[in-house]
This record gives sequence, structure tokens and C-alpha cells, in this order.
Amino acid sequence: MPPPPKPGVIPLRPLTLGDILGGAFSALGRHWKQLFGVALVAYGIAALVVGGTVAIAAAAVHDHLDPVFDQPYGEDPVRADVQPVVTAGIVVFLVSMAMWLVAMALVYAAVPAVLQDAVLGRRTTFGPIWRKAWSRFPAVLGALALQWLAMMGALIVFLTLMLVTIVTTSRHDDGPVALMIVFMVVFLALIPVSIWLWVRFAFAPAAAVLENQRPVEALRRSARLVKDAWWRTFGILLLIGMISGMIGYFIQLPFTYGGIFAAMPLALASGDAVGPKIMAVVVIVVLYLIGTVISQFLSTTLPQLATGLLYIDQRIRREDLAPALADAAGVPAAPAPPTSTW
Repeated sequence: MPPPPKPGVIPLRPLTLGDILGGAFSALGRHWKQLFGVALVAYGIAALVVGGTVAIAAAAVHDHLDPVFDQPYGEDPVRADVQPVVTAGIVVFLVSMAMWLVAMALVYAAVPAVLQDAVLGRRTTFGPIWRKAWSRFPAVLGALALQWLAMMGALIVFLTLMLVTIVTTSRHDDGPVALMIVFMVVFLALIPVSIWLWVRFAFAPAAAVLENQRPVEALRRSARLVKDAWWRTFGILLLIGMISGMIGYFIQLPFTYGGIFAAMPLALASGDAVGPKIMAVVVIVVLYLIGTVISQFLSTTLPQLATGLLYIDQRIRREDLAPALADAAGVPAAPAPPTSTW
């Protein structure tokens, strides 16, 4: 029997673990420029917004910073100075989390757009990938926001129980012991719930982009595809996450220590001069940021490429997607196996 067609990064049949890992690395190798371009725009805009928010917040509470952080030993700052600083910190935190979610959603929308061409063996450029990702960005953002709200709901339940437990046990001598037991049980119960939700909705970005699903429909679609394949999906996602984390760490390492070694001669030869010391710090920071950008890019895109291939694998297994993919790629589909043997 001839092998199944392979117009792109994967063979058009039910995929093995090796097919998914190899396909993810192949897609990243073929289309890293398009993915890196989208990630650079997304995280660059997010960094500018967060930086502007930090600058505005610092300017707004500038008069309160010294009374809060430069108090004499043993004296506490007054509430009128602490409250604006805390409010500014909360605003910066919320804006940072929102922009991180927005940037991640844009990258998550670009990965299925790249896979659509990588699986079919088509060449592509940054323009079509950006237009496809941008058109489906609201749906992906909505799906991710709903997924995060579901997971944060579990955390809110935990915090509510924690506060109730503190109030009800504060007047008893055995309060601390009971408090620790309740916290441990609830926290251990929330960990598997969060993991279950993460895997159950893992295919939502791919469904939102490749099937033009709305946020809620994309989450439901992901849940249907993951059903009866949860453990396989979880194992592969965990493995590719560990691999991408290790790759990102080993990429970050030479940039970090390379910056330190490159700046060391400047720092040692500067003496009391301030200029060389500032240059040494700039070298360290720049190299560290370069390594962080590259490692963050890999740790974000590689798991999502594997997730997209798992989504395609589930559709091949359950919906016989392989003939449609072969037709879209312009290659003959794999022949059906013989119904009898000799």
C-alpha cells in the first residue's frame, strides 16, 4: 500500500507523536519569519502601551513616591500617600495583563493561519498571514478571555473560601490548623480543575481561525474534539511545553552570560567614570532582552503549532479531513485499504 500524501509538514493521515513534533518544528523552520514578524508587532505594541501606562502612572503619583518609599526608619507612611501609589500599581498591573492577553491572542491567531499553508505545502508571506490573523483576532481574543475567566472563576472561589475561613476561625484556638487544612484541600482541588479547562479548550484558537467560529462556538468545538482524547492531548501538550521551555532556557543562557562577559571589561576599566559603567549596563540589558524575545517567541509559538496539529489530527480521525486536505493541496488522496486479504 503506498504511503499517504505529504504535501506539507505532516502526512495526511492520523498523526503520531513523531508526526506532531516533527511537523511543529518543520512549520516553525519554514515560516518563522512570518510568525516572528507578527509576534514582534504584537509584543512591541503591548510593550509601548505598558511603558506609556507606567510613565503616566509614575508622573501622576510622583509627589507621593518619596513619602511612601523614603520614610525614616520606624515610621509608617500616611494613608493619603499610600492609596494613590497602590491605585497606580493596580492600574499598571491590569493594563499589563490586558495587553499581554491581547498580544498573545494575536500570536495565537497567526499560528493556525501559518499552519493552514504549512500543512498544504503552500508558500506564504507576512502580508496574508497578518491579514488572516487580524481578521480572526477578535474571535481568538474572546475565546482566550472566556477561557481565562473560567479559570479565574476557580481562583475567585478559592479566595472567597479563604476569606470566609479566616473570618469564621479567627476566634478559635484551632483556627490556624483548620485554616491550613482548608487552604491545602481547596488549592489541591483547583489545580486539576484548571488543567482540565486548559486542555479542554486548547483547540479554541485553531477552531476560531480555521473554521471562522465565534468565541463561544470555538470553545464548544474544542471541547467536542478533545472529548475522549483528553489524556493524549494533555500528554502531548505537556511534552511540547517542556521541550520548548528547555529550548528557550538554553537560548536565553548564552545571551545572559554573554552580556555579563561582554560588559565586564567596560566595568573593570572604567574606574570611577560613569559613562563606561552605563554602557556596561546597556550591553547587559540589550543582550538579555534579545535572548528573552527569542526564547519567549519559541515558548509561545512552538506549543501552539503542536496544538494546531493536534486539532488537525483530531479532525482527521473523527471527520475524515484527510481527503479534503489532499484535494486542497492538489494531490491525490491515499487509496482506501483493501476490504479482503489473500
